[in-house]
Amino acid sequence: MRLVRAVASACLLLIALWPHVAKAYRPFDGTDADVAELHALEFELGPVGYYRMGASHDFVTGGVLNFGFAERFELVLEGFDFAALDNATPRAPNRFTDTSVFVKSVLREGCLQEKLGPSIATEVGPLLPTINDAKGFGGYAGGIVSTCLARSLIVHWNVEGQILRSTYDFDLFGGVILEPPASTYTVRPVAEFFLEHEFGGAQTYSGLVGAIWTLNAKVAVDAAMREALVGGQNVSEIRAGFTWVIP
Repeated sequence: MRLVRAVASACLLLIALWPHVAKAYRPFDGTDADVAELHALEFELGPVGYYRMGASHDFVTGGVLNFGFAERFELVLEGFDFAALDNATPRAPNRFTDTSVFVKSVLREGCLQEKLGPSIATEVGPLLPTINDAKGFGGYAGGIVSTCLARSLIVHWNVEGQILRSTYDFDLFGGVILEPPASTYTVRPVAEFFLEHEFGGAQTYSGLVGAIWTLNAKVAVDAAMREALVGGQNVSEIRAGFTWVIP
C-alpha cells in the first residue's frame, strides 16, 4: 500500500512539474499539421467507447504514441481493439486492427507554430498486420494543411491515400476538422467531417461532433459522437479519451 501511495505521489508531482501543452488530436480520424516537441512523448488513450455498425456492436479501445525524435519530426504508433458485445455476426470476439507506424513531418511552419500563414505537414508509413482482421502489410501517405482564421477558428484539411492490407486496393480519404484555438475555451467544441472511398469496396460519409477539455497544460480529455454511412450501413459511435504529454 505504501508503494502504491509513493508511486501515485511521484506521478502527481511529475504531472505538476511538466511544462508542455497537451494538444489532443483525439477524438478525430484526421490530424493537424503539428508534431510533438523534441524528445517529448504524447500518449493518446482512445477511442474508448461504443461502436455499432448494422446489427453488430463492439466495445472499442485504442491508443496512439507520438514521439518527437527530431526537430519537426515525430514517430507515430497506433492500434485499436474491437471486442464484440454480441453474436449478431460470425466473427472473432476480439479484433486488434488499424495497426500502423508513421513518420510525421512539418514541411512548413505556420500558425500552429506561432508563425504566419498555414502549417503544412505530411505523414507516411506502413500499415502493419492485424489480429483477427486484414492480413499482410499496406501503405499510407497523407498531407495536412492547418489554417487559422481570424484567431477564432482553426481548420485542418486532410487528404490521405492508402494501399490496403490483404486486398491491396487503393483507399482515398478527404476530411476537415473545425475547432477554436485551445487558448480560447477551457472546454472547446470541435467537429470533423470526412469522405472516404475504397476503390472496389465501400464508400464512407462521416460526421463527428464533440468537445476537448484542457484540464491543465499537460492533460486534455475529449468526448465525441460520430454518425456515418459505410457501404450503405449506418454506423454510430461514442468516443472518449485523453492526451497526456510526457517530456
